[in-house]
Amino acid sequence: MTFLILACAVPTPKIFYPFFVLLFYVLSVLPVLIAKRSTPGNETNPKTEFALFLTAGMVLSAFALPIVLAHSAVITWTACVLTLISNVINYSTMLGYAMREDNFDAPYGGMF
Repeated sequence: MTFLILACAVPTPKIFYPFFVLLFYVLSVLPVLIAKRSTPGNETNPKTEFALFLTAGMVLSAFALPIVLAHSAVITWTACVLTLISNVINYSTMLGYAMREDNFDAPYGGMF
């Protein structure tokens, strides 16, 4: 989160467009959580696979948004790089949390 705040404050003050990535941080975990709640057991099914597909699309969008904004000169490239660093740190933390070994029978780790 520090890099995301720096992306908004350092290059050009009062440009808060990199904060739109926060929407992707929140929305990217929802499909997996909903699929996990509605799926009995640990088997994979089309609902789980579709939830993983939606999550991957939202993660990709979180990385693409700052690049598109920087390419169209809405934000600077420095803000873009800081936002991408923030994305890598946040999504690797989410992945580490999701892949923890709570249940050894789960095919994709603990959360999936």
